[in-house]
Amino acid sequence: MIYYSHGDKGGVGKSMTSAVLLDYLLSKDGSPMLIEGDSGQPDIALRYADHVKTEYVNLNRAGAAEEAVMGFTDALEALGDGDIVVNLPAAAGDTLEQLAEVLVGAAQELGHESRVFYTMGHTPTASKNAVKSFESGLVRNVGMNNACIVYPAFLGKVENFDWIKNGMRDKYNAREIVMPAISPEELAQVVLAAPGTFAGLADKTTSPLKMSERLIFQSRFYRPALEAIAIFDKE
Repeated sequence: MIYYSHGDKGGVGKSMTSAVLLDYLLSKDGSPMLIEGDSGQPDIALRYADHVKTEYVNLNRAGAAEEAVMGFTDALEALGDGDIVVNLPAAAGDTLEQLAEVLVGAAQELGHESRVFYTMGHTPTASKNAVKSFESGLVRNVGMNNACIVYPAFLGKVENFDWIKNGMRDKYNAREIVMPAISPEELAQVVLAAPGTFAGLADKTTSPLKMSERLIFQSRFYRPALEAIAIFDKE
């Protein structure tokens, strides 16, 4: 299975979705792999370097979409069988939506099913970008049954997202989850700066966090995030 962590432009939490996906797949005693789509900012690859096999592909290549997709398919072949999380960069929509059919077709030829977690921004522009993916891009090509919208809690309450206020939620009727926020902000900064898996940060035998930090992180973020990301396994 290929899990694409897709979404609006930067700053909505696609990398967080990728990280939670990797932690969830690892928690199932799996051996997930990673395609890091932004070689200039390989944040997820660095965090999980000791835990997952990784291929680096520059998918942030507006004007060179064909070359980006060719590099992506080469990475898929190199990784082989198994679950793969694809951490798409901020400008992936500009690069990949137009060649989504080729992207999904290549994955199918290599024996992979595809699912998309689309992390939604809260603005009208974010809704407009999502419609492109739902109508003709990556979401359209994997199929609505294989897509899930992720509302990042740090951007506010779900009912205040433009996607809901302008009626797009009712029109597309996709699966959806809320990705909890790490709070307070001071704790979020500590967690994001700490190396290793989220499971390691939540485990009292391995966590570098203070006890109070670890318990809040585990209760308010880690457990509910794993519960949310498991949506496709709840059918």
